[in-house]
Amino acid sequence: MVSTDLQINDVPESFGRVWVHVQNVCESPCVDYRARVTWDFVEFVFDAPDKESSVSWDQYLRDEISELGTAMLSCYFAKMFKISRATTEDYRWVIATLDSVVEDSSGIELQGRAIPFDSGKFLQ
Repeated sequence: MVSTDLQINDVPESFGRVWVHVQNVCESPCVDYRARVTWDFVEFVFDAPDKESSVSWDQYLRDEISELGTAMLSCYFAKMFKISRATTEDYRWVIATLDSVVEDSSGIELQGRAIPFDSGKFLQ
């Protein structure tokens, strides 16, 4: 089993082609993404020594993003990039939201929305 993978608009994508910037996407054309981490790598990616067992991963991670925003979600994606052994490429997508966190027997899946990367909008 792959330790981590990313699907954007139900198509496999490289972690090397995404940039994280949490934002309101109400008026932006967006698509769904899913980033999955197997249980073997959950501790490395999410580094949550303060997470109480009574708190779901969904609540814990969404609270972290709510409090720390782009910086926290960027850290998670940077660690997934590292374990996926992707290479940095031209950005294609911006990870814009974290809407839910689903856990199952194989690991944790982050779900949210991504928007197409526009260098004129983000790198000025």
